[in-house]
Amino acid sequence: IHRLLEFDPRTALFGRNEENPLTASTIIVDEVSMVDIPLIQNLLAATPRGCRLVLVGDVDQLPSVGPGNVLRDLIDSRKIRVVRLAQIYRQARESRIVVNAHRVNAGEMPLLGEDAPDFRFVEIEGGEEALAWIKNFLSGEIRERHGLDPVRDVQVIAPMHKGIAGVSSLNKELQALLNPRGEEIRRDDKILRVGDKVIQIRNNYELDVFNGDVGRIAEISPEAEELEVLFGGRRVRYAFARLDELTLAYAVSVHKSQGSEYRAVIAPLLGEHFPMLQRNLLYTAITRGRELVVLVGSKRTVGIAVRNNRIRHRYSFLAHRLRSGDAA
Repeated sequence: IHRLLEFDPRTALFGRNEENPLTASTIIVDEVSMVDIPLIQNLLAATPRGCRLVLVGDVDQLPSVGPGNVLRDLIDSRKIRVVRLAQIYRQARESRIVVNAHRVNAGEMPLLGEDAPDFRFVEIEGGEEALAWIKNFLSGEIRERHGLDPVRDVQVIAPMHKGIAGVSSLNKELQALLNPRGEEIRRDDKILRVGDKVIQIRNNYELDVFNGDVGRIAEISPEAEELEVLFGGRRVRYAFARLDELTLAYAVSVHKSQGSEYRAVIAPLLGEHFPMLQRNLLYTAITRGRELVVLVGSKRTVGIAVRNNRIRHRYSFLAHRLRSGDAA
């Protein structure tokens, strides 16, 4: 959306606005649950009169990081035409991923008994045990049993950054396991090596890479003080001075994973993650996997997440203003 609206990072302004609207008869925006109030306001300002705006998203996933709960408010206002999609195309209807996603969304415990081809539950209580199991699984079984590459095809997603089974710890441990040697660059407590899986953590319009883009480090040049990251088929060169924009991505947060899908997902859900155990977080985690989802935790922590459907109120009053006709 920022690119569409021609955002200028130097002025923090959008080139497309009411005075310079977009040229389109229809605009389709996906993953609208991730869109916050300021961004939707700027998009609407740049939408020309007579243009049809189609907003697509899953209201049951995590809300935007920024202010507001745009998609939920639009639906709750009952002033916007809403179409609910019920046909599943990503997996077969009998897929355990699909079944368990629907069960969690309905406030029911997922089926955690016998493993299915695409869904597995590993009952573990503590962070150390969970970390050891994840490392063991990625070092052998993921290839032997599922035919998946542990770096390219698998994404570990965790509810929090802190903790033994948090994003930061997981990244250090998985880097040591999956990419222990090679040309490297050290910055403070961060080590980046050729072959590492990395993620861009903020928008860089000059390099044309954006928050959430995932790539692999292809080259490190100490003489030029640069490293090169391969994003899909595109190579991007970073000066060492910009390495704070990259971080390891063997593990990412559930929030950061939203909007993406992966062949396989491993999601630890432990007592140490208690502050973040919510139904929409568990639902988001399960729906990131396309071929395989592995939950690592206890039935107790899964149950806490399923029962916790408290949606933190965000007082934008958007739904109220739409209902009263005062949303201009």
